[in-house]
Amino acid sequence: MFEIPISERLAILTRNEGWFGRAPKEFQDAVLARCEWTVWPAGKAIFDFADRQEHFSGIVDGAVEFYSRFGAGDNPLVHIAHEGFWLGYGSIAAREPPRVAALARVDTLLASVPERHLRTLLDARPEWWRLIATGAFEYGDLGVSGYTDSLIQDNDRRCASVLLRITGQKPPRRSRLERTEVPVTQDELATMSGLSRTTLVQVLRRWEHRGLIEQGYRTLRIVDVPALKAVEAGG
Repeated sequence: MFEIPISERLAILTRNEGWFGRAPKEFQDAVLARCEWTVWPAGKAIFDFADRQEHFSGIVDGAVEFYSRFGAGDNPLVHIAHEGFWLGYGSIAAREPPRVAALARVDTLLASVPERHLRTLLDARPEWWRLIATGAFEYGDLGVSGYTDSLIQDNDRRCASVLLRITGQKPPRRSRLERTEVPVTQDELATMSGLSRTTLVQVLRRWEHRGLIEQGYRTLRIVDVPALKAVEAGG
């Protein structure tokens, strides 16, 4: 499982255009030198609302699903993240319970940095806290992005925007942009897009007929990213 050479694992985490990929190489090297490679089986919680400590981790391969602790209590899936995305800022920055629950969507390889190691590093280089804060901003950006998606009135445009986000084709983009698939069910995508399942099926059939997407069992792949972005833009 995950027979990915160490050099490729490091490249996946550092070539992402998100905060870690933009961070100084000295910081990247220091963090990755302290990481532990961990495999999380599909369905296992990486951390949940009851945890007092999160694992500060970067996704190397696989996918992670997120649920917000805020809401009515039956909160649905809000996002799916892919390789190059980092999670677990709460314990590092505030030592507070997680604001999201994170579960391995499929078998997932993480580069996890123990909190004690990261805190020792940040104590020695306090200026690097700014980089951690920059990473935490991505959570806020995703939250705003998801809310903005929900405000789009047109069904096709709203669904296209959600699908581009959860496949990692919108910032913060996944490290391997050539991967355009996402493990998601029709029911989940319908809920995330604010559509009935019947309406969603009609939308997906039209897109599949036009060659924009390809549907599989509990998966969906974008075949033509530029064309779907044009749908999102109202074209």
